[in-house]
Amino acid sequence: MPRWLRVIRGMIGVGLTFSAGVGVVGSMVSVLPWLLPGGFSGPEMLELVVKSSIWAFPIGVAASGVLAMTARGLPFDKLSLPRFAALGAGGGLLLFGLLATNAWQAWTVSTAIANGVILTLLGAGSAVGTLLLARRARPELKSGEESP
Repeated sequence: MPRWLRVIRGMIGVGLTFSAGVGVVGSMVSVLPWLLPGGFSGPEMLELVVKSSIWAFPIGVAASGVLAMTARGLPFDKLSLPRFAALGAGGGLLLFGLLATNAWQAWTVSTAIANGVILTLLGAGSAVGTLLLARRARPELKSGEESP
């Protein structure tokens, strides 16, 4: 399989991993306001979790694309958590920039700041979680081997 095709497959896989991770963490976090009196309703919480998971996909794709360009062939145990968090935060900022160009007139300043912070933290946290998960997985193939 050509390298560029493996990179694209990996980018999609990281995007899906980001989405799944954000869905799980978002579900656990959203239970707290739902249980408190006067908190959000179940459908509102479900909507928030689903929207967060959807936004996590392009953040993961962007972060893994930057990683593919900068960390050619480095094993996961050689990548530092701060660097990986910065790549994820960069993916979140990139997505925020794309959204801001289209929604700038619809957002207030406080909404824009909140969206920037949320997307940046979402990207950084998802990146760190993905790296920790990848480090725990045992390799099925050695570098350069093709799957059967």
